[in-house]
Amino acid sequence: MATHPVETIPEMETGAAALRDNADSGGSPASSLLESLLEPVEQGVVILDHSRTPVFANRCARGMLSATTDGEIAGIIERSCPDGLFETCTSNGSAITYVDVTLPDQETRKLLGLEVRSIVIPGETAAFYVLIHDFSRWKKLDELRSRFATSLSHRMRTPLTAIRNAVKILSEQPLGGEEREKLLDIGWRNVEKLITNLDELQKIFMIESEEMKVCRTLTRVRHDLKPVFEKLQANSKLRGYKISMPETTVFTGRGNLMDFVVTAIEAYNTWLGEAPFIECSSSIREEICYHGGVERNLKIYLRPRTSGWLRSIREGLKDYLSFHEAHRGLVLSRLADALDAELDISSGNTISISLPLEPAFDREKDLVSPLHMMIERADLTGSEFCLIDMRVVGASDVVTRMVGILESVMCSVLADEHVVSKGEDGSSWVHFIVDKCPEDIEDIMRSVHEKFHEVCRRSGEQMIPSLRWETRYSRVAGECIPESKILDI
Repeated sequence: MATHPVETIPEMETGAAALRDNADSGGSPASSLLESLLEPVEQGVVILDHSRTPVFANRCARGMLSATTDGEIAGIIERSCPDGLFETCTSNGSAITYVDVTLPDQETRKLLGLEVRSIVIPGETAAFYVLIHDFSRWKKLDELRSRFATSLSHRMRTPLTAIRNAVKILSEQPLGGEEREKLLDIGWRNVEKLITNLDELQKIFMIESEEMKVCRTLTRVRHDLKPVFEKLQANSKLRGYKISMPETTVFTGRGNLMDFVVTAIEAYNTWLGEAPFIECSSSIREEICYHGGVERNLKIYLRPRTSGWLRSIREGLKDYLSFHEAHRGLVLSRLADALDAELDISSGNTISISLPLEPAFDREKDLVSPLHMMIERADLTGSEFCLIDMRVVGASDVVTRMVGILESVMCSVLADEHVVSKGEDGSSWVHFIVDKCPEDIEDIMRSVHEKFHEVCRRSGEQMIPSLRWETRYSRVAGECIPESKILDI
């Protein structure tokens, strides 16, 4: 039988500590503390004394076991948990068994997992607690997945049927200009709808198979978002747009961010029933971290320009994406997770995403994934590929402002097909450059260096750090790169 990951109860460790602290006080304070801690927990928990007699069972445990009294719970545990299970638990720390429970007044049964763990109290005989896992939850999840797939299949079958009928009529009957145009319009609109549904289905399967990988690169948000809005407007998915944000750079998955914006605008389309006018703005949020330091985030807002009357008569966007278009809400949420960002849909129907401005270095997102992507690009074009390390030297503490200046300069100097990722050091970067010889790369790096110094002088900086760069890896198209080499880079 396949098993599922076991849920843990952190409050149990607190309760065990309380038992140890109150061992000499008769146990009453510890029992009260355990009861208050475990009663609201959304998992079945049963406490057994050294003689395996139940002394406490929370509400969830009684519901799962379909038992109302301690005697019924004791009978189920006695029948299901043999002596050998408790001996294994005492020696190994935990042991698990399974039990079928008949629901009262029903013919159905449900499978439960009973995970027994021991509590060692100094000076006392070992006691036990039982975690109860309801495997029928996974069965319900499978049913929901089946219904979800059926819903998506229906979404694809409807436009396919419309296209088939339109083509059949056109092929069987000679029609005039107006009727012919009407059928062609029906076929075209349903082809667009089918393509949209297939895109959504692909995203859902990528989420399910955990294939939504992120290649995190330096992104100019306003510069990269503008073509997306222009394309959506050209395809009649936007009535218009206004981007009210300064040019800001951030390390994120550029493609995933564009997918997020497109998915959000498509959600507005279906919610409003028409192409919206979108206002896009941003703000910088700074929060003092609990462990010290400041966490800075770029928050991007997307909101439709609609009248208050329309918003008052229409169901809120958050509720709409939670029920009628739940798959779109799921895709938005998973895209935000892939970007290490926080998603928020406000009561005013604004979709916002909060991106970390200073994310920690992630080897897979910042080095390995961009490396694979750029090597594939070099192979397709038959070009040379170089990986360049760049770092700031000459300043012990490079302020955030100067790092921002340098990143803006790199974005303005480098071509769009070049990729810049975060380095392992806070003031270092990795450049992935295709189709440039070493001499050209040296000229590009010098241009970055000169423009950086020029911008710093114009801004009145008193101390301007220097830049150093070196070729970390180079490859001619067609050469094989072993996996071990990638791991060494």
